[in-house]
Amino acid sequence: MSAGHREFAAVFFDFAGTLFSDRDLRDVHLAQLRFVGEAVGVQRSDAELRAAYRAGMGVAYRAIASAPAYLHSDLFRTAFVAMAEQLGGSLSASAADEALRRQYAATVDSARLRPDCLKTLQRLREGGLHVQIVSNIDDELMHPLAERLGLAGAFDAMTSSQEAGACKPDPAIYRHALGKSGAAAEQVLFVGDSTVHDIEGPAAVGMRTAWLVTDGKGGAPDPAPDFVIQTLGEVADITARAGVA
Repeated sequence: MSAGHREFAAVFFDFAGTLFSDRDLRDVHLAQLRFVGEAVGVQRSDAELRAAYRAGMGVAYRAIASAPAYLHSDLFRTAFVAMAEQLGGSLSASAADEALRRQYAATVDSARLRPDCLKTLQRLREGGLHVQIVSNIDDELMHPLAERLGLAGAFDAMTSSQEAGACKPDPAIYRHALGKSGAAAEQVLFVGDSTVHDIEGPAAVGMRTAWLVTDGKGGAPDPAPDFVIQTLGEVADITARAGVA
């Protein structure tokens, strides 16, 4: 019997990039990059600021994200400090904290759910599925963001990397989420946009996967996802064909 016709008991969703488009926040987050430039005392074009931040994020990932668990607040602070160094200056600890505060506030204020998100979640829950967020995110951002987006009551559970003490694709975060769901790994469909975090990681612990490609992010997951989708609504269609929703 094919994967599409086995019974699903739960659907796990990534958060940023999946329930809402993180690309929609690029212009909003540019304000924080300008703040860093001003704090350093340099004038750079927006393109140069973005390039410096990308380089700073590369430094941060190499320094922090190789560990099984890390706080994203530490990741972003490190990225802002490294960005300042790319611009030829230095950023104080208080300025890095302020850049982080502004970025989190901008994310909470400006994120917008994908149009079919709430309807999809409702269909899944009406079909008796356990529905859960499983995200690389700190609690200080996840909870106010979920509340502002109207998601606090739309999920049976939410799992942050901070709570789990592990970041995707470390197996521990998926197992932590499985413990909340009461489902076996093979009964779970994991939905997300990241090839490593949302496809390869879940597949490694036995989950089936649906890769959301609506934002045109590249990559070739290995193993390949069980499903490739353009909209969140297709998730409910997949589970409906399996006789669950």
